[in-house]
Amino acid sequence: LLKMSTEAIGDVGDIRRVLIAVDRSEHSERAIRWYLSKLHRPSDQLVFVNVSEPPEVALGFGMAGPAVAEVYSKALDETVAQAKQLAVDIKELCRGLGAEHVRFLERIARSPGQSIVDLAEEENVELIIMGSRGQGLLRRTFLGSVSDYVLHHTHRPVLVVPPAANTAAAEK
Repeated sequence: LLKMSTEAIGDVGDIRRVLIAVDRSEHSERAIRWYLSKLHRPSDQLVFVNVSEPPEVALGFGMAGPAVAEVYSKALDETVAQAKQLAVDIKELCRGLGAEHVRFLERIARSPGQSIVDLAEEENVELIIMGSRGQGLLRRTFLGSVSDYVLHHTHRPVLVVPPAANTAAAEK
């Protein structure tokens, strides 16, 4: 059951700024589709945020500084290219589903949750929307979850779209 006061997310005529955290998973696409079908208003300004962790570079025996820098630079370029393609894909999805006011922000950071919290403040959004992988309690406790982090560290309303029932059961 979804309970939200309209005061928390704005009245029908107001322009709302909505941050939607995305990655390349089916869970974030489900969150986008859920938002667009259930909550989206034509005046909403959507800020999509993709936070990628910096690439890990395994150092081989005898690799010199310039070689490490080159390997890291190539890995970083690939991460940025994937984020840019994600932006194109999401903008096309939104256009196809009737969303007009779309921005896409890309960040590379070690803490995706903290980056989402920071960007929500910087962008002054009224609502944060995220997909959830539906991890079990034990896995979530040891590995953590970005949605848990955001829920406990932001002062803005957060809507977490759970996985479909059959997906959640399969992942536990």
